Amino acid sequence: MNETPKLFIAIYTDAHVSKQLAKDLRERGYESTSASELGHEDWKDNQHLIYAAEHQMAVLTFDKQFSKAADDFYESGKEFWGIIISPEYGDKEYGTLLRWTLTMLDKVTADELRNAVVYLQQFQ
Repeated sequence: MNETPKLFIAIYTDAHVSKQLAKDLRERGYESTSASELGHEDWKDNQHLIYAAEHQMAVLTFDKQFSKAADDFYESGKEFWGIIISPEYGDKEYGTLLRWTLTMLDKVTADELRNAVVYLQQFQ
């Protein structure tokens, strides 16, 4: 991995998270993309993690099992740029998802999130 410190977190949302989140984050100046925008809807967790790691992006997901993929990935000697596990939100709760994500982006650096799994609700 790149040894230069990385300050800002780039976000890759998996296929379960609304692609609107990636769009709204970009509108606020953050680097973000979604699996849906890239046509990765049918990918497995490890494929999302590989893509995100190659692009120095943290994965934001609703899938609590993603932490297992992160453990396997790290144990195989690979590094990743973080996993952010969020409670599952529908359209009615979208504002909460966006607000908590923005709070996290303001409080955590990319280097702090590197090889870590965090739960988004800690940023409420």
